[in-house]
Amino acid sequence: MEMVDRDTLPIQDDLDSEEESPYLRRQKSLAVRRSRFSRRFRMALFIVGVLLPVGLAGYGLATFALTSPIFVLNSPDDIVVEGNHFISREEVLGALGIPLTGDLKSGTNVFHLSLEARQRGVESLPWVRSASVTRILPHGLLVHVTERTPVAYADVGGHVSMVDDEGMLLEKPDSGTFDFPVLYGLDTLASQDERRARLTLYSQFMKQLEVEAPQAGWTISEVYLADGEDLRALLIHGQQTVEVHFGQKDFLNRFRNFLNLLPEIEKTDAQPASVDLRYRNQVVVDARTPAPSHERDVPPNDGDGKE
Repeated sequence: MEMVDRDTLPIQDDLDSEEESPYLRRQKSLAVRRSRFSRRFRMALFIVGVLLPVGLAGYGLATFALTSPIFVLNSPDDIVVEGNHFISREEVLGALGIPLTGDLKSGTNVFHLSLEARQRGVESLPWVRSASVTRILPHGLLVHVTERTPVAYADVGGHVSMVDDEGMLLEKPDSGTFDFPVLYGLDTLASQDERRARLTLYSQFMKQLEVEAPQAGWTISEVYLADGEDLRALLIHGQQTVEVHFGQKDFLNRFRNFLNLLPEIEKTDAQPASVDLRYRNQVVVDARTPAPSHERDVPPNDGDGKE
């Protein structure tokens, strides 16, 4: 049996001092200091000391706001109306539906009002596109109105009204000066979406011709929108009146073609009553006497060959 020299045996002190011993002593437990007040007691103290005073203060403020005469509307002077140009202040006040008696006891508290209901009342006016109603403390209201923008006159059932780009018919206001063509054919459209589409077509037409038509001396008097594929316009130049078929696109170039061809057309003995510019390689001229406006609400069907 081989003997091992004692000097070669590992000694405990020679072990790495940083290596932890696998046999650790149990650490001494630390005493946890308990609070003298239980959690339930602290919650009750918070409710009594904080929440209850805040709640009582809020209740007192709400009662004061709902009952104090300081917050009562009692005069039309307490209501400020902004943004109205074509509708009167009296129309807006009437749409609000607030009784203004001039008496603090029978007046209306501003906190009792439903602002959404008052807003809907103002927006029910035909000339109002949108409205907002806000409180002005202590006793006032601010009504801001965004009015509709008329784009033309519209003959609907023989009655001429104004119309905006959404097809809303508007009575002409007492104030304001307007120079618009008269639109025909809107009353033949079944839905509001169709009206909007035809009015979009009309807006594109007017935007393209708004500069060159007046510069050339031509006035757009009437526009016919019954046919969505053929916008027709009655153009006036001095004593000359011509109905022009513009189709549904490329209005400016077709108007320029009309101006270029007009001298050649006028060389003939007959004066043109209507000119059809919808065809690609030709211009159709009708030299007949134009019919009265009420007989020309529905455009003719000229067959094939259009763009």
